[in-house]
Amino acid sequence: MDELLGIFPRPLPESSSRGTRISVPIQGAARASVAPIQPQGSGQVTSGSELSRGRGLPPRPAVDAWPTVDRVEELSQLSEAVRAKRGAVILGAAGVGKTTLARMGMEQAAGPGMWVVRFAATHASRQLPFGVMASILPLGSEDGAPSTADQGQLLRCHIGAVMQAAGSRQLLLFVDDAQLLDDGSAILIHQLAVMRTATVLATVRSGEMVPNPVTALWKDGLAERIDLRPLTEASIEELLVKILGAPVEEGSVRLLASRCQGNPMFLRELVTGALEAGQLVGDGGIWRIRGEIHPTFRLVDLVAMRLGVLSDSERVLLEFLALGEPLEHDCLDRLADPAAVRNLERKGLVTSQVDGRRIQVRLAHPMYGDVVRAGISAIREREMARALAEAIEAAGPRYPQDTLRLAALRLVGGGGGADLLLAGAVSSRARHDHALADRFARAAIEQGAGFEARLIAACAAHVRGRTEQADLELAELASQAGSDAEQARVAVVRFNCAFYRRGETRFALLYQVINTISDQFWRNELLTRIAFAEIVTRGPRTAVKAGKIPPTNTTGPINSAAVLGRMRMGRLDDARKMLIPPSDSRATQTFYGFQDSVGRLLARAALLLYEGRLADAEKFLSLAYLDRGDPPSAHLKFVAACALANVHLEQGRPLSALRRAHEATLITQDDAGEFFASWGYAPAAQALALTGQGRQAADALAALDALGLPPNLLLASDVPRAQGWTAAAGGDFALARLRFEAAADLGEEVGDLMGAASALHDLARIGYARQAASRLTALAGQIDGDFVQARAGYAVAVADRNSAELIKVGRKFEDMGAILYAAESLADASVLLRRDGMERAAAAEEQKAAGLLDRCEGASTPPVRATAARARLTSGELQTALQASTGHSDKQIARARTLSVRTIESQLYRAYEKLGIRGRIELAEALKDRSSST
Repeated sequence: MDELLGIFPRPLPESSSRGTRISVPIQGAARASVAPIQPQGSGQVTSGSELSRGRGLPPRPAVDAWPTVDRVEELSQLSEAVRAKRGAVILGAAGVGKTTLARMGMEQAAGPGMWVVRFAATHASRQLPFGVMASILPLGSEDGAPSTADQGQLLRCHIGAVMQAAGSRQLLLFVDDAQLLDDGSAILIHQLAVMRTATVLATVRSGEMVPNPVTALWKDGLAERIDLRPLTEASIEELLVKILGAPVEEGSVRLLASRCQGNPMFLRELVTGALEAGQLVGDGGIWRIRGEIHPTFRLVDLVAMRLGVLSDSERVLLEFLALGEPLEHDCLDRLADPAAVRNLERKGLVTSQVDGRRIQVRLAHPMYGDVVRAGISAIREREMARALAEAIEAAGPRYPQDTLRLAALRLVGGGGGADLLLAGAVSSRARHDHALADRFARAAIEQGAGFEARLIAACAAHVRGRTEQADLELAELASQAGSDAEQARVAVVRFNCAFYRRGETRFALLYQVINTISDQFWRNELLTRIAFAEIVTRGPRTAVKAGKIPPTNTTGPINSAAVLGRMRMGRLDDARKMLIPPSDSRATQTFYGFQDSVGRLLARAALLLYEGRLADAEKFLSLAYLDRGDPPSAHLKFVAACALANVHLEQGRPLSALRRAHEATLITQDDAGEFFASWGYAPAAQALALTGQGRQAADALAALDALGLPPNLLLASDVPRAQGWTAAAGGDFALARLRFEAAADLGEEVGDLMGAASALHDLARIGYARQAASRLTALAGQIDGDFVQARAGYAVAVADRNSAELIKVGRKFEDMGAILYAAESLADASVLLRRDGMERAAAAEEQKAAGLLDRCEGASTPPVRATAARARLTSGELQTALQASTGHSDKQIARARTLSVRTIESQLYRAYEKLGIRGRIELAEALKDRSSST
């Protein structure tokens, strides 16, 4: 249920307000960015503050800097064919990269003794016999060539002329757009291939008539046929990262992929236009589309050329499709000439498919719609929208999406009643397009709609950042609400406005309504807000003990809050029973389904995470994150991204965690409160710190602090843990110790035992295992599951200097998918083994640790750093050496460790002697991690 997490879904990309394009969701007004620090293309990261000062992203790429598309398999096939003198014919749609691939193949295969001749067939050259090859053929009869009347003799003459010109050289004929060859040229090229006089390389545009001699090249085995398919979404993302120099937000990749349909040329023009118009922007270090993207003039010309010469009836049909596709065939019959559909389908400009009992017609490519719409005036668009609406109404809407489309058409063309506009508002809200829902709702209010339309309008104002307007409208609506449902629904939205945007807990407002209404369903819905807010503001133990979260076995969000609270308290067995009652075999079978509430999704994922089933957690959340349902769920995506960030941190994949944390923030920053946007900051800061980027991590934490939000006690230890790793990244282990101890203290105080255990594990990982072991062992006795047992086992083994136990713990972590923890355990074991003189065993464990660390995306923590040096240095010497290697002076180190400067100098001197170096200049190199290639 949406209400558990508030109403903050992210709208799909913005579109024009003209015509039925309104059915493409419209993005709300931009708000101040609250995005955390993010990675750049070079692997570095940049803070939001740096971005606001104009730094942090690469310069806007130039058009001529666009990289070529990687077509490794096709290029290998092509090069092999040319080298073997078989030739090749490359087939694909316009702009898919046929010419580029052919050119790359020629460059790879062409040798010093090869004569390469390139031709480009055109519509003009098609009108002339042998026109495309004129540059290498005899000029006329005065040069000994026969009359064009004797075609056979002329062909033999031309073949001889080509052979004579080639001499002893291998001839490579490259023909671009071979579908436009005139008959004479096509026959000549075919004959040269048959006689093995020339290796033929040709490109052919798919979907067009091709001369028979060209078709025979691959049918008769004279040339290899290479079908160049559209780019996949993954390839498009890789290409975008190359050109932009930084990651691209997943939703923006999907949008560009759907618009270009895998066509590299279309993609290039879309990206170029979006950059020039300022609609493709660097937001917190990740590129994203903001607003509507338009084709460039160049792309309009290219698409217009593809559309060709159209009759009036064909153009009218394309315009209707551009405004309202897909349209039923019988609906089009009411609007345009039926013959036009057949003509356009034959030209490859429209497609038709059977959907149930009806035939739907749509444009063959989204870009056709962009170009056609650009030529429709506002007046004509209004007329066409009205005509489309009347045709759809006459045919009778049959599917739910027809209602939204019809409402959108009436919003533009006029004539829509209150009920239709309200239905459009309801549908738009379900699709998380609150800007469009706002327009529909307010138009419906003008037509006389009542409570439902006014509530949707107020909700839209809330999620789009118009807080004062939303407060006024909701207060007025509350005074007029009649039924229990109306009173409760208004109270829910008013509470969400206060809590999720400003962190205010307006419990009195909810209790007032609870005491007024009698409908138990709506009373429970209001208790849901109280339950979740109690956990966040008071902590799991207080909220559970206060009875605000009843341990029911229902499927509602109250149960989700109960599960989350008990899990953070370490009561995983209770949580599992609440999520999947043993008597319900169907629930067990569908554990990996995510059709229920978003809150339960979060609870299910958290259970897998806290149990140490990291691979299962990643699989489950990845399915949820990639869910492309209709309507799409921004709630689902946000929760999955947040949870994935934490899963990746436990796996030891900081770069993956960083990206997911930032994407979670992007999902919420335009139309949600800072409360949820802030959830990405702590994992982002920790991920940055784990890759040694302490300054950027500190910037992220400073940005979080600037939001001025009350602490989230459900995840009480997350922020101080991130602060601890930030300090450790800067070499200040004394401060890191204080932060981790504070995180553990706070976690135990509020009942976040799971967070406290993680903080104590962190404390052991930075060199304070003796201080952490007993507390962590005690916590392990209160927390269910093997994960915390492994954490405690690590701390005890390090404190006891037990290499055998460390190896066992490392294997447990590896089985759980906690690769970084496993590498740390084995690295610690190798240090102890080396100190005991067991060099061979130490080298074996060090090698295993290195293999694991190679999978950790550049993570660097004290246990995996300088394993050889650690075997020689005491704990104090190592800490001092590490701080000195990061640039701290003797005085700074002494102050941080509350020691005298003389003691620090002595520790450094002994470290230099043991490491065989002469001073600070060589210290960083001596301490460099040699257990991994990262």
